[in-house]
Amino acid sequence: MIALLAILTVGATWFAYQRASPPAPATPYNVLLISLDTVRQDSLGSHGRHPRHAADLSPSPALDRLASEGVSMIDAYASSSWTLPSHISMLTGETPLVHAVETEANSLDGSIPTMAEILSRHGYRTYGFYTAPYVGPQWGFARGFDAYDAVYPASVAAAARRSVAIRNEVERVAAERNWRGYDELKREEVAINRVLNENSEVAITSDQIGDAVVSRLRTLAREDGPWFVFAHFFDAHCDYVPPPPFDTRFDPNYVGSVTGRGCLAGPEIGYQDPDRLDRLVRTIGERDLEHVVALYEGEVAWVDSHVERILLALDELGLADDTLVIVTSDHGEEFFEHGGIGHRHTLYEEVARVPLLLRLPGVLPAGARIAGAVAVSDILPTVLELIGSKEEVGSGSSSLVGLIRGSTEAQQRSAMSRVVMMFGGTVQVDGTREVLLRQIVVQDVFVQGAIKISRKRSWPQFDARVEPSLQPVLAAEAAAQFRREDLAWIDLARHPGEAEDQYSRDFSDARARAVLDAFRREYRESLTKRKSRRASPLPQNARDALERLGYSDSDVGAAFPEPDVVLPLPGES
Repeated sequence: MIALLAILTVGATWFAYQRASPPAPATPYNVLLISLDTVRQDSLGSHGRHPRHAADLSPSPALDRLASEGVSMIDAYASSSWTLPSHISMLTGETPLVHAVETEANSLDGSIPTMAEILSRHGYRTYGFYTAPYVGPQWGFARGFDAYDAVYPASVAAAARRSVAIRNEVERVAAERNWRGYDELKREEVAINRVLNENSEVAITSDQIGDAVVSRLRTLAREDGPWFVFAHFFDAHCDYVPPPPFDTRFDPNYVGSVTGRGCLAGPEIGYQDPDRLDRLVRTIGERDLEHVVALYEGEVAWVDSHVERILLALDELGLADDTLVIVTSDHGEEFFEHGGIGHRHTLYEEVARVPLLLRLPGVLPAGARIAGAVAVSDILPTVLELIGSKEEVGSGSSSLVGLIRGSTEAQQRSAMSRVVMMFGGTVQVDGTREVLLRQIVVQDVFVQGAIKISRKRSWPQFDARVEPSLQPVLAAEAAAQFRREDLAWIDLARHPGEAEDQYSRDFSDARARAVLDAFRREYRESLTKRKSRRASPLPQNARDALERLGYSDSDVGAAFPEPDVVLPLPGES
């Protein structure tokens, strides 16, 4: 059985993007982009949320008001089901298949401009605030910002600074091929990143993000020229520990023992399904699970209360009429709808569908609900069109303005999502020999209209240094598993719950075949633009497995070279 292990941060280098400054935009509206980490679309009152144990309350009153004042894209999709690749898409307009930042071991290619870089060249002042390790500068997020600040409690901030510093030192030592020093630094990096991830999940930071953004807005209001502010809220992510009164607001009468801590790991919640890497065997009871969801709703409400402070500050400072406000999320969250908890395991609707709200008074309609598949990668080209820029960005994205104004048919729009997972473990060969492996799982999803197509492949990568007599056998097994593709489609209008038996593997339906053809065209086009990956050779889960078997970090590249996670076109062998 392959053990499911936690994947921790492995950074990579990034390079500055430079281009001649373009002409100033015709309408330099300010831009405020707010990312609500781990907020699923159906958690908002404006999207129909009625908490089970507090049906008269909305978890998102501020965002509900924002939706009434602007546009709601009701078929918006994240580009992946976890933070790093989805935020890269959000800030570059590129899909994961193009930008290639799909595991912790990869960072943004220097040839891809970010929103901050582009707006900076247009004369914008640019400021970013973030509260999670996977939006840290080591993956390229800081490029183009005048200031890009981590908003953490002091203990977490220290770990974050050390994480960035040690990543730079690791890269320097690796370039010098000083493998002895590399091993020592990597061990420290593993330890500090484990602390950083665990502490950031427990930390409560929305109030600090609100303070930082409002303070920056007050300064910007006294200055001339347009600005771009990016604000990342992390508190809706596990642990589910909202502060009072949000901890009891949506389940005031609960008397059980579930707390929402520990990202719901442990036998009282569920245990790994031996036959499915993306699933748990559920042990938590229904009433306790309802309380977990109520705690999550409390987190959403806590975050919403600080988004409200920012929106009120725009009004108070006289900035609201000239500011394009965009609120979205990088992914949702699973609560055993399909056998899982959390995210980064699947691309079902509960983790893929996200809120996307846009407000620009006098330019965008108020209270509009716009259908049609769109993605967070569409945000950057939308911003550029609304500020009057002619710059073209994002080979896998397009502006939402035409769709909002009715000049583009909703059925013509599409969204593509992708998640790459790697699980470390061992396998017995001939009943006697234990061989280290990592199982690679890649899922692509394509949505157009009501049709959603999912395809998945999973295959093992074995230790490249196994004895020669075993290599042909293992290579044949890996190739056989790689060739097995699970390609299926569903009509979401008829089957919004996505039960497994509602998916079809028969593509004789004309609608499904047409969407599959569109999927293949977009996939083929994306492959022609895919960037090279700058990578550490192994994500942390398989590195941990190596260490348990006595390998050192300097062995890693030889044992597990970076795998190719690009699949053939959907439906091809």
